[in-house]
Amino acid sequence: MCCAGLNRLWQLALVLLLVAGCAPAATPTPTLEPAPTPRPTMTLPAGARRITRLEDIAGVWVGLEPDRLYHRFNVDGTCYSSVSLENLNNNPAVEATCRFEGHAFITTDVKTTGLPSCGGKPGTYEVHLLGNGNILFARIFETCAPRGRSMAMEHERVYESQ
Repeated sequence: MCCAGLNRLWQLALVLLLVAGCAPAATPTPTLEPAPTPRPTMTLPAGARRITRLEDIAGVWVGLEPDRLYHRFNVDGTCYSSVSLENLNNNPAVEATCRFEGHAFITTDVKTTGLPSCGGKPGTYEVHLLGNGNILFARIFETCAPRGRSMAMEHERVYESQ
């Protein structure tokens, strides 16, 4: 009886090994690059209003924080950025497209020279007109850290001499 029980145990082990060996191989689940999470809408100062048209920001603006750039926004959807006003007009460091989709301002680099490239990935912001006449770009979704540092801030209008 002892040997019969041992034989059955070996048979069971053999069947389990055969079943395990015949099972299809597990396919690894592809891992996707984690996407940045959108930031929550920020609290704005009293009197701020959301801008949803390029006509409302057309012209030249400069960021007011250390990673500031000069930006020119045109109503035709072309945008330019540079570290100096002179270069903005003659040789911009960034040429981009920009547009509004509803309340979202979307900018995508087309050509960069002298500043880090965002690789054609768009950045999405809300634009708010502040009570002092400045505009504030509030980050909605951005994967390009250099652009995020130079956009997500308050900007002051630059009046160029004619």
